[in-house]
Amino acid sequence: MSGKQSAAAEKGCDPHGTLPRRAWCHEMKPRRPWSMPRHPGRGDTAWPHALLGKGMRGMSRGILMRPIPDRWESIPTAMPDEPEPKDKPVTRRRFLKRAGVAAGVVAAGGIAAVPLSRNRRLDAMYPSAPANRVDLKPNGKTVLIVGGGLSGLQAGVELSMRGFKVVVLEKSGTPGGKLKSWRDKQFGPPDDPYKREPGFKGYVREHGVHAVWGFYNNLREFMGRYGWKLQELPDSLSIYTFLDKDGRRSSIPNSKWPAPYDWLEQGIYASRINYGGREDRRRLPKAFLKMASFEYADPKQREYLDGMTLEEYGQKLGLSREIVWKLFDSMVEMAYFDNVDRTSALTVANLIQLVRGSSEDLKINLFLNPPGETFLQPMVDLIRSKGGQVHFNTQVTDIEIEGGRVRRVTAGALPGGRVRRCAICGELIFGDYEYGECPFCGARADRLQELSAEEKSERSFEGDYVVVALDVPAAQSWVRSNLAKLGDQPYFQNILGLHATHVYVVNMWFEGTKFWMDKIVNGEGEPVPDFFATGFDRLGITLNWTFPLKMADGTHRWLMKEFEGRDVSVIETQIANAESVSHLTNEEIARQCYEELKGVMPGIPPYRSYYVNRWGHYTAYHVGDERKRPPIQSPIENLLFIGDMVFVPHPAVFMEKTNVTAKWAVNLLLEKIGQSQGRIEILPSGTPTRWIPFLQSLTSVYV
Repeated sequence: MSGKQSAAAEKGCDPHGTLPRRAWCHEMKPRRPWSMPRHPGRGDTAWPHALLGKGMRGMSRGILMRPIPDRWESIPTAMPDEPEPKDKPVTRRRFLKRAGVAAGVVAAGGIAAVPLSRNRRLDAMYPSAPANRVDLKPNGKTVLIVGGGLSGLQAGVELSMRGFKVVVLEKSGTPGGKLKSWRDKQFGPPDDPYKREPGFKGYVREHGVHAVWGFYNNLREFMGRYGWKLQELPDSLSIYTFLDKDGRRSSIPNSKWPAPYDWLEQGIYASRINYGGREDRRRLPKAFLKMASFEYADPKQREYLDGMTLEEYGQKLGLSREIVWKLFDSMVEMAYFDNVDRTSALTVANLIQLVRGSSEDLKINLFLNPPGETFLQPMVDLIRSKGGQVHFNTQVTDIEIEGGRVRRVTAGALPGGRVRRCAICGELIFGDYEYGECPFCGARADRLQELSAEEKSERSFEGDYVVVALDVPAAQSWVRSNLAKLGDQPYFQNILGLHATHVYVVNMWFEGTKFWMDKIVNGEGEPVPDFFATGFDRLGITLNWTFPLKMADGTHRWLMKEFEGRDVSVIETQIANAESVSHLTNEEIARQCYEELKGVMPGIPPYRSYYVNRWGHYTAYHVGDERKRPPIQSPIENLLFIGDMVFVPHPAVFMEKTNVTAKWAVNLLLEKIGQSQGRIEILPSGTPTRWIPFLQSLTSVYV
């Protein structure tokens, strides 16, 4: 890599599209020789390569034991040899028969020849990066962070531990952005006995369940380093149960095969999806393999997939409209809160790239409930404990630029009279009209906070550097109001050209649980806590918050502890095509969702309580959005942008991307001030694997 390209990588950009995979992770070194340990991290087991037989071992030596290019090497790990598992082996004949079903004899034979390898470091619940553990003395530099969402708080924590004074400016009254949670005393039936108990704080509300996928290696490393834990789920639990409006159901269970064969087993399960005809089932594995060959580092592949919708790409792959809309649309609704006729083909291809190295990357954990108390507030407390500041009800509106640098930012003065700000969405409400709930997001009226005289006055903040950590609509509003000062440059015009998407989260309270347990089951007939709704007008991914999870030791654990042992159901569904119901009242939205739930569970009783969260700030991945994503470094030397809307040459998405961009920005700021201590190691998102070069020699994303 040239010096110019290296500098571009550090700034989070890839102007020539020539960054190798090594640029995504710092200090990459050669991998250790192959080994076959047993891994306790997320329920991993090894499968002795000897089981594949002498012929395949010879194929391995002849085909895939040759040296692999450096760009496919992963971070070194300490993996001592351990005893082989005593699990009953899969016979070679059975393995090859299944492999032929999934991908054809040629591809399956080649993949089966790949030697076994696991990355114990990345397979851990919380991957370790010891060099990231620092607590440095103050360096005299101040960083203003505009936005107290997940990316802003993560950057604030990392900067605080590296000697920077951090000032976080958040327009709402609660931290965490889309991850925030709060308490609602009104939710639940009026006769709920728990509401009469002393100290009842209210039931937890949040903007929908947040899954922490296995490939979120950097977010997991960050949480583990500071002792902020995730909720453990049964290793056997799979969230991938599909239920159609016409009654058809399909399930993709967790793989029991070791890497890299686990991905092949997942392909076998996918080929059995109960949608489409025989031709779809024949073409679906090939389609997955083509998308699995995607390489994010290649700008031509990014441009190709960013140039068409997922629906159009499915047509090119020969898939029927039914399977594209039933299978892929449910995935896109769950992950991106959007639909296949608007999202680019890049969406699913990038997700498959992130999970193709190990089926463990498909598994999920949840935040310990509620995340506002177990994760977000602790970040605020840490920043303050290091001498930093976190200001709520502070909406930055203006900037002052002097000498080509941002000198200060300002929270503008508000008019006199009564002014309230929603503590959840941060929107302002003027006048004396009394609302029962926030007219913007649907939070209860007790979340509409009266602003103090100080909060309504103009306030300015000065710093050496400014990091903008806003969602797409907020960033666009901020840029638009300051465009004359920032300069009408392509960087800022690209921000204005990005898209956001809406999701409405509906929660309903029901008495009883049997109606769910009898009808929401996987392929083996076992009750599951969620399902991907396909073919419905309103229902999206649907979850029962009161579902009792059976752990490995035979005990049960509830997603929300306050419902432990109670015979009630709190069912959440996420409406991804929220624009279609935006004109309806919350009660009308809840009623329409209930009618569709009755079609799934005929025995479901009337709901006793409900709430609706209206949220329109999620980053969209529409056609052409990828090429508009700005790099972290703006044209103004001391102004950076972070969050999942920006571009970095690293294939992360969602909360993992907020963490990666936060760490990337911290490294960039350390370089700017010439501080060598505290540089953050950024891990691969997902598990690197050596079978991809072979797959790429057989196929590509191009159709």
